[in-house]
Formats: sequence, structure tokens, C-alpha cells
Amino acid sequence: MIFIVLWTAIIAFLATYLLKSPKVRSWLKVLIRAKFLRRVIICTTVIIAAIIIAYKVHPVPEIQSTDDHSVFMEYSAKAVHKIASTENLTLDSSCDLSRPKSELSYILPLILNTYADVVDKPTKPVLVRLDDTLQIELRGYKQFKNRGFKLKKLLQKKLGNRYKVAILSDESTTHTLQISYEGTPWNKEQLIALPVMEAAKENQVDPALLMSLIRHVSNFDFNFRGPKDTHGLLAMGGHKAQDHIIHANDPTEKKDPEIDGLNQIFEGAKRLGKQLQVLSLENTIATFYPEQGMNYTDAQWTKSPLIKSWVDQVMADIQFYHENGLKPLD
Repeated sequence: MIFIVLWTAIIAFLATYLLKSPKVRSWLKVLIRAKFLRRVIICTTVIIAAIIIAYKVHPVPEIQSTDDHSVFMEYSAKAVHKIASTENLTLDSSCDLSRPKSELSYILPLILNTYADVVDKPTKPVLVRLDDTLQIELRGYKQFKNRGFKLKKLLQKKLGNRYKVAILSDESTTHTLQISYEGTPWNKEQLIALPVMEAAKENQVDPALLMSLIRHVSNFDFNFRGPKDTHGLLAMGGHKAQDHIIHANDPTEKKDPEIDGLNQIFEGAKRLGKQLQVLSLENTIATFYPEQGMNYTDAQWTKSPLIKSWVDQVMADIQFYHENGLKPLD
């Protein structure tokens, strides 16, 4: 805005100064009377007006930004429902899963496995609260002191000091395991790890490879904007699902018109699994190079220093993720 005001003032000053000159005024009169100049002015005005009208009638569609917090809360709620569907956990009717804390939702399988290891004949735990605090009722035990102490100690050891673990017991047969997270909120790389593991398991691909691709395509940014209107974690948004596979005519493939949010992880894992069946690891990685949009690479990609360097970086980080817990699937 300041730039516009400044140049407007400069142009106004120059115009005022030049119009004081008789020669400048005479030149202007000659130019105004020239038919060619009038035609140029009229045509320019019409063209500018047409562009403005076309833009107003057909505005460029804006891609809505993704709310990261909402994405992970929705995924956490679905993950809890999936665990409950396996009959290892009961959801209490009062349990509100509208705002689950991911740092607590993600550790639920570990909690249930630890409970089953500590208690000889475990009853089915009941999830009664999951927001900034996780509460699981362990019903059916009159005496739970020793088992509760062992459970608390083992969970505290596995979870670390960032989690506060407590067992709340009364004189009834209900005992409540309460856990809260007091550490630094997880970053997107940590939060994406669980859906990456899930997608990798479904499609039998290396989770470290999938994680490394996401890191080097978008750096875990849901709102990443790539070339040719691509966007998202793996720059797969803006194109149909069949555009991301080699065998696009396969009738078994989903034909989703839009791939957004965490869905890109699952579609990316599916594409990864199919391409690894017909391409080498390096060639498969090269097809995810974001600067190409949807133009898949051919055997000549090794001649491009940029693509080759990018593929090497992805390969290096696969080893990094292996060393930090994302192991290849058995």
C-alpha cells in the first residue's frame, strides 16, 4: 500500500511539473489528436476491462488450508474406535471423543498390552475419558493394590517422565488408571508416524521409506503447494487417484476426485507398493520428485543433478528412520 501511494505521488508530481512546459503541452495535443494513439488507448482499456470481468466471473479457486490440529484429533478418534472394535477395550457411553489428545490416544495400545501382561486374568478395560487426560476404569477387582503398583511402575518406565501415571482406587470394585501428558507437544513428524505405520502395514511397504518421502516432498506440511496445482503431504492433491499409479486402467483402483490430509499417506503407500513391483527402489523414489508435478520420470532422471541429489537424500533418511524405530515390516 505504501509503495502504491509513493509512486502515485511521484507520478502526480512529474505530471504537474511537465504540464507547465509549453512544449510538453503542445506534444500532448498532437498525440491526443492522433487516431492511432486513440485506438491504442481504447483497445488497451477494453483488454484490461475484459481481463477484470473474466477474473470476477471465473475467479481462481482457492485451496483451503488444512487445520493440522483437527486432522490429528479426527485420526485419534478413529484410531480409538478401531481399537474398541477389536473387543480389547470398551467405550463408556459418557466418553467424549470430540477432542482427544493425540499424545494420549497413540499410547493406548501400549497401555492395553501392559495391562494384559501385568494382570493374569484381565477384565475388559473401559475408556471413560480421553481429552487432556486419559482415564481407563479397570472393573471387577476387589483387591488391586499390588497389581496396580506393578502396572503403574511398568507404564511409567515405558512412557517416561513426560507422562504422569496414577491409579485411583476406592472401596468398590472399580479402579481407574489415569494418565496425563506433561511434556512438549509432539511435532507433526511424530504425529504422522502412526498413520505412516498403519498405511505401510496395509500395503506391505517400508514405513521408513514412506516417512522419508513425506519429509522430502513437503516436510510434513499439509498445506504444501507443488507445481501444476499439486498440494499436500506427498503433493498428490489436485489430481485423481488413478493419476498416481502406473496401471491407471485397473478397475479395482479407487477413483477419488480429491486426496487430502492424511489420505495422501494411504494413497501414497498404495502407489508405492504397486510401483515397487515393477520399478527399482531408486526409480520408484524418483517418481515422487515434487518439482515434476505428475510427469513421472523415465530412465533419464539420473542425468538430472537435482533429482539424483533428491533421491540420494531420501535414501539416506530411510536409514535414519530405521535407526529411530521405523523398522521394515516382517
